Amino acid sequence: MITAHTGTAFAELPYPLKRLTNFGWNGVQLFFLMSCVTLLMSWRSEETDGRASALDFYVRRMFRISPMYYLAALFYFLVEPPPTGFDLKQLLAALAFVNAWHPALAPTVLDRWNVVPGGWSISVEFMFYFMFPLMAALVRSMRAALLFCGLAVLAGCVVNPVMEQALRDNYSTTAVQNFLYFWFPNQISVFALGTVLYFILLWVQANPLSWISAALRRHSAAIICACLGACAISTALPFPERLPFSFPLLIPTFLVASLIFVVIVAAMATSPRSPFVNRFACELGKVSFSAYLFHFAVLHELPRLLPILFDTDATGWRAIFSCFALWLATVSTTYGLSAITFHTVEDPMIRMGRRLLRLRRKNDRIATAGQAS
Repeated sequence: MITAHTGTAFAELPYPLKRLTNFGWNGVQLFFLMSCVTLLMSWRSEETDGRASALDFYVRRMFRISPMYYLAALFYFLVEPPPTGFDLKQLLAALAFVNAWHPALAPTVLDRWNVVPGGWSISVEFMFYFMFPLMAALVRSMRAALLFCGLAVLAGCVVNPVMEQALRDNYSTTAVQNFLYFWFPNQISVFALGTVLYFILLWVQANPLSWISAALRRHSAAIICACLGACAISTALPFPERLPFSFPLLIPTFLVASLIFVVIVAAMATSPRSPFVNRFACELGKVSFSAYLFHFAVLHELPRLLPILFDTDATGWRAIFSCFALWLATVSTTYGLSAITFHTVEDPMIRMGRRLLRLRRKNDRIATAGQAS
């Protein structure tokens, strides 16, 4: 996402490079995929121990996401006040994580207050959290995962045109099209694909001597490089942006990217010593939520503070060098700030949530023992 937003800052960036940086928009789909996989792994582990609980799951998710998200809302309100003034409805929609359900709340409408930049993806993620316990109970095999994928894609293909028809008389074409890309019925297919990835990883782990596992292990670097090349090539092809499918190229860009990410993750999982799996990547991944929330502010402020070094009006080679310099500065600055917020806000709140759950379990055990006696 940092790559995509850095490219967006340079209006005159040469077109091929612009297309390449635009692929970074699909970093959100990678986040959705990995969210599904890691949550399923955690849930299955808790099922084995007899500790799987929807209530515990929701509490952990709230303590993991909402404190940092609410802090980001306050931060952006103070440093970038809403241009049209305070809007209680907009604020409540964002704080309740339902802002990606209407173009005026997402918002994809011009001049509306965006409480937290990029907040649409957090809303979509929370909708996934809401349905996750049910999904985990129903999707217990590769066959069920593939069925879930098919139903999710079908739902997007059916619901998107209906919603487009309902909104187009009241909102601009751009606002409607952007909203239909962002909202949950269009993105649920990515989470569904995450269940397929989960069972792929389970199969590879259970069959380390199979030719597929051996090929992934032996050629992981080449496979990952080929996938990155496919990402670059896909930017030059006219894939549709959202469901439903369109001819002659059927699969929307975000699903193309998600399928490529499935292969990349499978290759990385079989080769933990791959050069693509390194300490910096792991550290950046650990603070990625804070980084996602605050890189918008870093990208906005750096060109303002150092306009000569980061000349967003540059053209040609100067635009390329300025863009790369801004990308490096944004990544390093965002990482530094995010490491601070992770250790001062995210990690303490995660531990607080765990303590509350342990206390609840302890009280439940005491109450159960009291009833038994």
